[in-house]
Amino acid sequence: MIKRLLAVLFLIPLLLTSCNFPSGSPQRDEQPVYLPLAGVTQTPLISPTPDPAALIKLGDEVVLPEGSLAFSPLASADASSSPFTLNLGNDKAVMNNTAQTLFFSLASEPAGANADAVACLNRLLTHMQADLPGLSSSPSAAITAGGLSGLQTELTGTLLSAPMAGKLAVFQAQNRCISLFGAALDNPQTLWQETGQYAFLALLGSLRLLPPGTAPACLVASDPEYGFSPEKPIRVGNVNLYDGISRMEAYLNTLRGPNMEEISYIRLSPGYNTAGEIVDAYQINYSGLSAPLTLYFSIYAFETPMAPLGFSCEAAFPLSQP
Repeated sequence: MIKRLLAVLFLIPLLLTSCNFPSGSPQRDEQPVYLPLAGVTQTPLISPTPDPAALIKLGDEVVLPEGSLAFSPLASADASSSPFTLNLGNDKAVMNNTAQTLFFSLASEPAGANADAVACLNRLLTHMQADLPGLSSSPSAAITAGGLSGLQTELTGTLLSAPMAGKLAVFQAQNRCISLFGAALDNPQTLWQETGQYAFLALLGSLRLLPPGTAPACLVASDPEYGFSPEKPIRVGNVNLYDGISRMEAYLNTLRGPNMEEISYIRLSPGYNTAGEIVDAYQINYSGLSAPLTLYFSIYAFETPMAPLGFSCEAAFPLSQP
């Protein structure tokens, strides 16, 4: 096989030289089709810088029932689309990114007699001094958001033992002090200027004050598995072994069906979820329900209780951190 290949390779040049090919084209000097102008340097195209405000993504609107306030929480705030965690209470919400370099807190608390935005701002700054060492605030400036008029101030200091830069906006409405606090920790001035301030403005733009008497009495979960799955029990906490049952049933005595129907419940045998956590189960019934439902509780941890999706409540759940 190798001898045949060598023979073929040897014959090719002989065959080519024995052929009568026409003479080649006249010789010419090859010139480039395009020559750049002398002295002009070609600049590479630069990709446009994304608009930081356009990178801010908000989630579905949620409500602070006790604060009579609705807003859209942060979902992500930069090109990485790193998600934000939301901890929601009856009168306060806290959001932070995965890296824990951006924090935002929205709160609504009673303002007290004759309090205005100035009084609310001064009171909040006084309280923050204890938690933020070296806190410094700029002179306050007017701000409007969600139909509210208030004051804002730039902040620097230390948060979680790290340098912090951020902003505080305060409003007074319906005799309550409403505040939005935002802070950046990693390279704080740059992070706040490039990302934090835009997330802060997006949150402000989503604020909506609810008319008196229209706020729901309690939070309703958006997660369809909340309370219905042993993996996502309603965490009511306890002080001692016997306190746990009374806390679960205080919750159930406040819970109502989707149209405020009274519910009835039967305690079932406790079990375990896949994390090895003991969960207590209750069978739930109310008028018009086609088949009983089962709700799951944990008395070994506490989170601000919410009504499962499809339920309501007659009042705020009478449970606090044990």
